Amino acid sequence: MKKSFCFAFLLLTFGIQSLSFSQNMERVKTVITKLSSKEMHGRSPAFEGDRKAATYIESLFRAASLQPVGESYIQHFSYDTQIFPKKMSLTINGKKMRPGVDFIIDPVSTSGKGKAEIIYLDSIFFLQPNKRPVIDCKNKAVVYDQKYYARLNELPLEVIQNIYSAACIIEYNHPKLTMSIASKPLSVPFFKLGIVDANELKSGQCSFQLTSEWKQNYQSQNLVGMIKGSVQPDSFIVFSAHYDHLGHLGKKTYFPGANDNASGISMLNELAHYYSDTLHKPAYSILFIAFGAEEAGLIGSNYFTQHPMVPLKQIKFLLNIDIVGTGDESITVVNGTEYPTRFANLDSLNKVNHLLPAIVKRGKAANSDHYFFTQKGVPAFFIYTNGKQKAYHDVFDKAETLPLSKYKELFTLFTLFVKTL
Repeated sequence: MKKSFCFAFLLLTFGIQSLSFSQNMERVKTVITKLSSKEMHGRSPAFEGDRKAATYIESLFRAASLQPVGESYIQHFSYDTQIFPKKMSLTINGKKMRPGVDFIIDPVSTSGKGKAEIIYLDSIFFLQPNKRPVIDCKNKAVVYDQKYYARLNELPLEVIQNIYSAACIIEYNHPKLTMSIASKPLSVPFFKLGIVDANELKSGQCSFQLTSEWKQNYQSQNLVGMIKGSVQPDSFIVFSAHYDHLGHLGKKTYFPGANDNASGISMLNELAHYYSDTLHKPAYSILFIAFGAEEAGLIGSNYFTQHPMVPLKQIKFLLNIDIVGTGDESITVVNGTEYPTRFANLDSLNKVNHLLPAIVKRGKAANSDHYFFTQKGVPAFFIYTNGKQKAYHDVFDKAETLPLSKYKELFTLFTLFVKTL
């Protein structure tokens, strides 16, 4: 009973001390707006948007008085990827579709251009093999409901090959147009539509244009800055966040990525300013890492764990910050089940200080840059927010509509948790 009271008092004291530092919310908004602006081109290799973002983040590191680890803040790596920065169009029976709003593309799409007759594949084609009609799909526009996508690989090989001989594939009835990145293209342009009346797609013609660019050995970068600890400078706490996003969908349409993950970089920047203040000098050294190529498969963080700039065994804990602009409902802690004592500390801090509505515990998952650290034995949490706004991997994830709900409270929770480490 006495121990519980003392621990609660200690947590509350930590909270009062931390709340004396107020985040510069104008600076937060400036960083998010800059990173999600058109000039950053969606922070991908398209128009070298990721390099422009990296240059900007380097300036943030300097302004926050972070020290480089080695001779510079930059850790270079290279990877293969596909981008779509050129003209893109899709017109179905005279109706022009808007990239990002009416359609996206499957990231495995390859280049293609032309006009094609529509061939509609209905439920009989996928579910009743004995009644499946013989259809020549070559040079046609193959259309089907997305609910049958999982059935594609169950079809006979010759049927699959027939479908992929099409001029293009159009999959419709996606409840949300969520874009992603792939490294290797297939042999056909592949479009995904939102909710559409099937009767508009069962016959007629479509015209399309899609140009992909395959970039091999594209050089990207991680950015790493440090604040030396006052007591044990050879031990490290890591704050990480990826800065890359999805790039372009044609010349004019880009993915802003305000929540994912300009918000995380803004939080990284605020934490850097906090710990650079002599009033909050950390006992352990703190690394701040902005990872590249997360969206392409956690490539930047994987490279760091294979070429660590500090010994991994000296990292006491890593907090990965990804999507932190919508916390009005809760936050989720990936790896919460892997480190139950640390999760209990985090949860107690939240309850004692009345910060966030709820903390949701989740297991191990390869869904952000914490993953390869965990695989190497580094204890880590990946924390993301949950809220009413659901814009994610789409053209609606904009700075001007990002609520930043519970942003200050999450910042406070981070600083309190580091004290317990």
